[in-house]
Amino acid sequence: SSRRNWNAARDLQRYRHHYPGLTESENKEEEEMWNLSFYKNEISFLPQGLHVEALLESWWDNYEVLEENHSYIQWLFPLREYGMNRRAKPLTCQEIQAFKKSKEVMQRFVRAYQLMLRFYGIILINEETGELKRAENWAERFQNLNWFSHNNLRITRILKCLGEMGYEHYQVHLVKFFLTETLVKETLPNVKRSALDYFLFTIRSKRKRRELVHYAWQHFKPRSNFVWGPHDKLLKYRARSTKSQLHQKAEDKQETPGKKCDDSVEKDQNQSLEGEQKTADAADLQPKVNDEDVKEKLSECISKGGDGEEEKEASFTRQEEKDVNSETEEVQGTAENDCTKESKKRKLDANMADAKKSGPLKSPTDIENISRNLGECAI
Repeated sequence: SSRRNWNAARDLQRYRHHYPGLTESENKEEEEMWNLSFYKNEISFLPQGLHVEALLESWWDNYEVLEENHSYIQWLFPLREYGMNRRAKPLTCQEIQAFKKSKEVMQRFVRAYQLMLRFYGIILINEETGELKRAENWAERFQNLNWFSHNNLRITRILKCLGEMGYEHYQVHLVKFFLTETLVKETLPNVKRSALDYFLFTIRSKRKRRELVHYAWQHFKPRSNFVWGPHDKLLKYRARSTKSQLHQKAEDKQETPGKKCDDSVEKDQNQSLEGEQKTADAADLQPKVNDEDVKEKLSECISKGGDGEEEKEASFTRQEEKDVNSETEEVQGTAENDCTKESKKRKLDANMADAKKSGPLKSPTDIENISRNLGECAI
C-alpha cells in the first residue's frame, strides 16, 4: 500500500509527546509500584508467571516459551498505557524515576532487552552505545519473525519502553537495524511495514528521527511510493553540522506536551498531527539550496505555468529585450554623433586649406562661418 497508517501515526505522536491529557494519582503513598516491585524480584508477573530473575535465567534460550507466552512482555517492558494483558499495570511517572535511580533494576532491564534481542536473532555488542549485530542463528530467528506478526507489536512496545527508561540511543540502533534488514538486505519482508509505520516514529529526537527517515527513503523501492516524509525536503536533506545539532537539541526539548516524567524535558509546542507530517515527521528536513536547485525550481514552475511564474518570466524576457534595444540605440546614437563631428572637422580642415590657397580672408561672412564651425567642433 502507498498509504501511511494514520492510526499508527497518531499513536506514536501521543507517545512522543508523553501522553498529553493522561492523569495519574498525585498521592505518592497510595500509588503502588507494581512494575518496580517485579523488577526488584519481589513479585512474579501475572497471570501465573515467574519472578524476574527466574525468567531471565530459565528463558534465556527457551524460544518456544518466549513465542507462545503472551503475558510476560507487558511486565518486562511496561508502558504508560494498557496492553493486551489486563493483569499488568501501566507504568507511572513515579516508577520511571524510581527505575532510573536503582542500579540493580536497570541492570535487570538491560538483561531483559538482551533476552528479547537474542529471541529475535540480534546481539547487543556494546552496552554503552547500544550497537547491534546479527546473532549466529539469525536466519532461524528471522524466519520466526517473518512468520509471527505479533512480534512486531512486541518490538514496538520494547522501543517505547526504551525511550521511557532513558535508553534513546538503544532505540536508534534498533530502528536502524530493522530498517537495514528490511530495506537494504531484504531479509525481513513481513516486518518492513511495521518498521516504517511504527518503529521509526518511536524516536523522540527530531534530528535522529529525520536522519532515519532519510535513511529509509534512500533505500526504499520505488522511492516515488515513499509516504513517510516529504520528497522535496528529502531530496535536499543533508546531515546537520555540530552547530546545527546544538540548535536541534533545543528543538527536541520542545516536543513534549502533557505531563512529563523527566524533569529535564521542557514545554512542547502543541502541534496537530497533520502539521507535524507537513514538516516531515519523519521528517522537517533541512534543505541545502544551491544555484542548480533554483534553476530547476524555476524551470518546473515555467513548465507547469503555476502561480504566475510564466507571466513573470515573460515579463523578465521583454524587459531584457528592451534593455538590449536601448543599448543598441545608444551605441548607434554615439556612432552617429562621432560621424557628425568627424564630418564637420573634415569640412573645417578643407576650408582652412582653401583659405591658405586663396590668401587672407577678405569677407566678415567667411570669418563668421569659420568661427561657427570651430564652435561646433569644440562642442
